[in-house]
Amino acid sequence: MNFLTRAFVRFQRNPASLRYASGAIIATIVILVLGGALLMRVFDPDDYPTFGSALWFTLQTVTTVGYGDNTPTSAFGRLVASGVMLVSIALITVITAGVTSMFISSIRREQDEADQANTTETLARIEASLAAAHERLDRITERATDREHSDHRSPGT
Repeated sequence: MNFLTRAFVRFQRNPASLRYASGAIIATIVILVLGGALLMRVFDPDDYPTFGSALWFTLQTVTTVGYGDNTPTSAFGRLVASGVMLVSIALITVITAGVTSMFISSIRREQDEADQANTTETLARIEASLAAAHERLDRITERATDREHSDHRSPGT
């Protein structure tokens, strides 16, 4: 169980990590297959006389292949198989959601980078435009100041 616990602790610390998510999913599948096979073997020995046959059934069920040639007949066997099926379907859903989330994150990251580049470019243009406006304003102010000084110095006033 330590393997499973470590996988989930790592995944909880960094759920965006494909490596840790894969580890948690693989650990869950391994525990599900082995645990399901053990339960099938112990509680439905008539249908699954060997651990190998129980393991094969559980693996078929987890992968949703389920050939139909190997099905439990006891109530407990069907209950275990139902649990294995539901967890398997949930895992497929989680895996699909995770992959979709990674694609969306990747696209968002690319869009953010493009937006950042556009924003930087726009700010540079605005900054250049403001600098040119300040320069013109300084020249106009200088001319006005020069005229004012020249008007005060001229002899006929």
